[in-house]
Amino acid sequence: METYLTVEELAEHLKIAPQTIRRWVMNDDIPHRKIMGVIRFRLSEIELWIETRFDSPIQKLVQAVYEKLLFEDSISLDELAEIEQANEDDEEENND
Repeated sequence: METYLTVEELAEHLKIAPQTIRRWVMNDDIPHRKIMGVIRFRLSEIELWIETRFDSPIQKLVQAVYEKLLFEDSISLDELAEIEQANEDDEEENND
């Protein structure tokens, strides 16, 4: 039988705040179901959602840019191009 989680259980599983899960539900950003009016998450769907959403090449690029901006006020176009090239190189290595 498939495993279903509550908002609180999923938040604990992902180690994030339940409010974040609720916001994703309200924005329809995360796969979920309402079972008798209560929000539930199918664990297998969540795992697939994480793989496709957070492990994609564009997400890795966004994360790298975000981390760069987190510690600095700006990012040059050259730095952005370097990050993008490194991301493309990583993807080529993974496809070989």
